[in-house]
Amino acid sequence: MSFLFPLYLLGAAAIAVPILLHLRRRPPKEHVEFGSLMFLEKTPERLTRRTRLEQLLLLALRCLALVLLALAFGRPFLESIRLPSEDESLVRAAILVDRSASMRREGLWDAAKAAAIEAAGRYGNGAEVALALFDEQFHLAADLPALAGLGPGARATAVERLLAGETSQPSWLGTDLGAALTQAANLLLSADATRPADVREIVLIGDFQSGAKRDLLQENPWPEEVKVRCVPLAPADRGNLSLSLAATPPRSNIDEAEVYRVRIVNSSDSESAVTTLAWKGHPGTLVETLVAPGTGRILTSPPRPDGAERGTLVVSGDSHPFDNEIHVAPVQPRPLRVRFLGQESEADSAGSPLFYLRRALQPTPALQPVVSVAASVEGLDPAETEIVVAPEAWDEATGTALRRFAEAGGLVLALPSAETGSAAFAALTGQDTWKLSEANVGDFALLADLDFDHPVLAPFARAQIRDFTKIRFWKHRRLDFGEGPLPDGTRVLATFDGKTPALLEHRVGDGAVFAFLAGWRPAESQLALSSKFVPLLYSIFDHAGYSIRSAPTLHVGETKHPAPGFYEEPQNGGGVRLVAVNLDPAEGRTDPFDPLVEFAALGIPLLDEAAAPAPELSAAQKLRVESEQKEARQKLWKWLVFAALLVLIVETWLAGRRARFQISDSSFKAAA
Repeated sequence: MSFLFPLYLLGAAAIAVPILLHLRRRPPKEHVEFGSLMFLEKTPERLTRRTRLEQLLLLALRCLALVLLALAFGRPFLESIRLPSEDESLVRAAILVDRSASMRREGLWDAAKAAAIEAAGRYGNGAEVALALFDEQFHLAADLPALAGLGPGARATAVERLLAGETSQPSWLGTDLGAALTQAANLLLSADATRPADVREIVLIGDFQSGAKRDLLQENPWPEEVKVRCVPLAPADRGNLSLSLAATPPRSNIDEAEVYRVRIVNSSDSESAVTTLAWKGHPGTLVETLVAPGTGRILTSPPRPDGAERGTLVVSGDSHPFDNEIHVAPVQPRPLRVRFLGQESEADSAGSPLFYLRRALQPTPALQPVVSVAASVEGLDPAETEIVVAPEAWDEATGTALRRFAEAGGLVLALPSAETGSAAFAALTGQDTWKLSEANVGDFALLADLDFDHPVLAPFARAQIRDFTKIRFWKHRRLDFGEGPLPDGTRVLATFDGKTPALLEHRVGDGAVFAFLAGWRPAESQLALSSKFVPLLYSIFDHAGYSIRSAPTLHVGETKHPAPGFYEEPQNGGGVRLVAVNLDPAEGRTDPFDPLVEFAALGIPLLDEAAAPAPELSAAQKLRVESEQKEARQKLWKWLVFAALLVLIVETWLAGRRARFQISDSSFKAAA
């Protein structure tokens, strides 16, 4: 046993006090009056020091209490019990390096690699250290066993070699900081199943840009045993301009000029508000504007110039070009895959619905219809087929399959015939109360109550083309909705002579069903022969989402392409489509957030990276520190104080009992 403060052991000399008190001669405290001596003069008592100790048990208890208190103040500890030293304790750490697109700013990636190498060399020989890189994904470059057994220098060299390999440059993906921190914490905690660590740390190295996703940190509580050390990095050149696509205005026809709504954001640390916007390679389109630091502005781009099929809009005025471009693909014919339920033999049969459909759906600059024929609905998938045309009669199973196709986002053009029963039609629409029957038509029926406010009929609202009275219907179906209002998403676009529906839109899930209550055969109607037929079909397609718009742009991460640019993708049925891929706009929000404030608010324990390293201790100082750690862990002084209290309680009880015995004995003698 050793003592942290051995000088306090001198206090054990205080045991001389009770010994001296026991040896001191004191007059008796009990006086007994005796009648025959009451007239005698009292002689003063002569006090003499005792030469023999009495009440040895009380004396021993009092001395023991003083010795125990002296030992407690000396703070004893057992040398034989070893504590985990630096070499024996297990430190487990994960070095997490941001490699998102915002780290492409000049100097950031080199600074990140240097910080990771330095962090790897800070841990001792027995530490377990992992290296991970993250953007939108978490990439484990070296797990805990991979770098185990390496000294600080060898570990730093290994990390340097890993960072100089395939990950030598940042990616073009966004930043999911919340997912990366969560996976790193799970990596450290899961390793505890083999051997629990005494220290768990995450060294987070990055630019801490405000566009980083942190939602996952708010959804789940952070494990308090995992601490985070933040190493923020900043580029040498301040300020950053970011360009992103805000909106693509719709176009009514293919010949309109292509203009785009773009958003320019200027970082708060920028020193200039002047910027220019132009189509790359076309200086004549240059437009100068002002965007104040810390703000953003939306403006309309110059029209796409001739020869800029692969057009790129560029903003200039800063030193970091990684987010200064957006690639905009031009309007291209959109493949429109249509499945006709029937037989291919009907294609050349004049008067069949397929005959008119094939001739109506001709390629345009905006749409490229591809009509296929199948006798069944097997394998219908909106990802493979956008539109299904169901003519003539169908059974309930086919109607159910068509409804599921519409619910998944498909478009169904239904042409029920006289043989189509109410149950089959209800299977398609999901409305059991709707009854379908054959109408009793005299000479012919005409369209009435046309809803020109509906987007499908809106193109026909002009006076020159709104006349539908020349289209006659010899036969048609009668649809009875039953009692009550129409369901939400159901709308009658036209009626037959103001009585029963002629054209009906019924929304089903994410898609829709358009029902023509008269067929396209000349024996039933003149619709397929009229000039309204083709624009009516294309208006339905436009309303369903297959409109004339510029090709949508994708972000890196939403496609297999790893970087912004233009890519040609093969299409079903042949041909290729030009796809524009751009940077995630969130990566352009490079203003840093304060991790000390934001992480602390989320309950994440932080380590101070800026704290000065502990000075090297001498052998005597290390021995002293180890002794303090042992004493602080064992805390034997508490047990000594507790024992002293027990001794004093026993001593008090014995002393009281002894006094009562002496009083009783004196009373007995006096009575005798």
